[in-house]
Amino acid sequence: MSTTLASSAFPASTTSRPMSSRGVAPSRAKLPSRPEPEARLSISLTAPSDRVTLCALAGEVDYYTADQFKTQLIGSLSTAGPLVVVDLSQVTFFGVAGLHVLIEARDWAGHTGRRIRLVTGPRCVDRLLELAGDVAAFDTAANLVDAVLDAA
Repeated sequence: MSTTLASSAFPASTTSRPMSSRGVAPSRAKLPSRPEPEARLSISLTAPSDRVTLCALAGEVDYYTADQFKTQLIGSLSTAGPLVVVDLSQVTFFGVAGLHVLIEARDWAGHTGRRIRLVTGPRCVDRLLELAGDVAAFDTAANLVDAVLDAA
């Protein structure tokens, strides 16, 4: 039984890239680099009372900043009060990676007898929670004052 190798359906290109005046092919355009995750997401952890721990976010929660968010939020749960309020009202972008962090934190908090309540508001947050449906069913509040006062 003989085996034959099929030739490529695409003929080899006979044209080359144009040369620069120095006789070297020009390099591809460089894309601007993205700011470091710490510059794109600000996270503040405070304890307004012994019953509430507040995790306030401002900026973008995406694939690049999710680890920073996860480290801060999950790390705070071991010493948090019975209610952890995650304030997303100042978030400008909220991606699936951020949703995964919230779900993991909610599951971890449930095992330790704590609750997580979200302060929502931006369309990017509300829309993703709506699309995720029951998977992302969180206790939510319209604003920070309501979220914290309900804990009393």
